Amino acid sequence: MSKYQLELDYNTYQLKGKNVMDNYKRIDKLIMKYLIIGAIVILLITNYKQVLQWLSVLMTVLQPIIMGAGIAYIINLLMVQFEKIYFPNKHAKWVRMTRRPVSILSSFIVVLFIIVFVISLIAPQLISVFATMIEKAPELFTMVENWILQYNDLFPQLADFVQDVDIDWQGFASQFLNMINNFTGNVIETTVSTIGSVFNFIVNIFLAIIISIYILLTKEKLAGQFKRVSKAFLPERLDQNLRYVLNVLNDSFSSFFVGETIEAVILGSMVALGMWIFRFPYAGMIGALTGVTAYIPFVGAYISASVGFLLILVESPIRALLFLVLIIVIQQIEGNIIYPRVVGQSIGLSGLWVIVGITIGGGLWGVPGMLFGVPISSAIYRLIKDNVVLKEKYKGRLKVKG
Repeated sequence: MSKYQLELDYNTYQLKGKNVMDNYKRIDKLIMKYLIIGAIVILLITNYKQVLQWLSVLMTVLQPIIMGAGIAYIINLLMVQFEKIYFPNKHAKWVRMTRRPVSILSSFIVVLFIIVFVISLIAPQLISVFATMIEKAPELFTMVENWILQYNDLFPQLADFVQDVDIDWQGFASQFLNMINNFTGNVIETTVSTIGSVFNFIVNIFLAIIISIYILLTKEKLAGQFKRVSKAFLPERLDQNLRYVLNVLNDSFSSFFVGETIEAVILGSMVALGMWIFRFPYAGMIGALTGVTAYIPFVGAYISASVGFLLILVESPIRALLFLVLIIVIQQIEGNIIYPRVVGQSIGLSGLWVIVGITIGGGLWGVPGMLFGVPISSAIYRLIKDNVVLKEKYKGRLKVKG
């Protein structure tokens, strides 16, 4: 064996030894990594109460930032549209400098106008109507009782029950009114005693609006910074997957809010116009309430219908029943024609999965969960669908090669 061959074997042996040592180091690092992760998980489980408490404090601190990000996301949908119509063909310096601030201001003014308009339309009439309901409750109950006794052949058991039960409806209404007054007094006392919490809420809203304005003014810069950080700290594959998931979520939420807003305006206008044509009272208020509650898919229509039925019931039970018939007809038109075309196509989700999203979201987070459950379900559905399509293509290629 030559000297050159001996040196070559020795170098090969050294290289193999180095590779073995590198593999051992990688295994040691991997073991340490999982040991540290396991220790952290055990600490979190054993001290879950303190962890939840810290998370609660952290959420309280971050509340203005989270609210500001949410406000910025909603305002951005309007701001983009205003930017398209603000001197779109001019490139002068003053146009470029004022396009974003003017669009932000216009968007906030539109949102504020809608909120004030809806509240001013709904709140006064609701207060006056509930007061009227309390006053007319004895008369209404007496009328229902007389109607049941008049048609006792249709409801014999119910008529016997009404005859046996003697209720002082006037006294009942007085007690209910006193209870409302006491409750209002307690609410006022509680509000006065917790004025600090109210002040904190106002401060959080103010900070959230300021933060949202800063986010909107610098959204391109913030997006660029996020991309740089993501690319720097995450593996390339994970970075691409994260961006893809965020894009899908953004498309689902923006399509949902735009579609729901269009659908809410159409549905509220249909209800108000139908009530005005058939001379039902409170047409404007119930139409506005229907438009607001339409943001809760499927369930919102029943909320506004229940409120409208109770309000009209005070004046005329027959007209209240006719109002329900009108709402059912409009709801059928909306559910079968308007919603699938306006919202269903925009989010790409069937009625079954919409109901599933509402049910799960409402069970977890209440009314906000019912609202956000639909776009989240749409995003999850699209991610799973795209993943299935990719896997089917991959398996198809393997079969072709085989």
